[in-house]
Amino acid sequence: MPLPHLRVMIDELRTDRLLLTPLTLDHVDDHFAVYGDPRTWAHLPSGVHTSRGDSARAIERSMQSRREFGFGQCAVVLREPIGALAPGSFIGSAGAAMLPFGAWNLGYRFAPEAWGHGLAGEAAAISLDAARRAQPDAPVTARALANNPASVRVLERLGLRLLWRGASSAAPSAAVTTHLERVVFADRELDAETLEAVIALG
Repeated sequence: MPLPHLRVMIDELRTDRLLLTPLTLDHVDDHFAVYGDPRTWAHLPSGVHTSRGDSARAIERSMQSRREFGFGQCAVVLREPIGALAPGSFIGSAGAAMLPFGAWNLGYRFAPEAWGHGLAGEAAAISLDAARRAQPDAPVTARALANNPASVRVLERLGLRLLWRGASSAAPSAAVTTHLERVVFADRELDAETLEAVIALG
């Protein structure tokens, strides 16, 4: 499938409580603090970042998605106090990155201190809208582990469609979830080739 051409460049996103700006390498330490925290990978312990290099590579992939397709993962900071967290606190990342076969991958990960306040849904909703604005012709997909009901509920509340549930036949590898029960959601029906490609990602 040919990749869509750049249409809109997404810069800053705001909700009542959150500010989302494109991830850059200046965010490596903050990103690693979240992605290197085993608590944020309770449903997939093998996915935890073990070095700043892991976070740097993830950020670089996001930066490439934004350069080529207008949107990527964003740094998420608070605009108002939440619990013990002060305004300006980096709480994680949210956004969407373009996959090689021309579909968005919507995702987010927040520090445990930010859990339980509905922030994931808030960030995911504005990220979904931004991905659609950047590349309207590209489907927005999202994957979650079936044993993570909180993430599944976020995707359901966004109005995404559940297109698949199961375990892939692909050989499992480190930090890949192909051998686990997973769910695939999207904002529209996918052709068989695209759905299979999403499933194969793990």
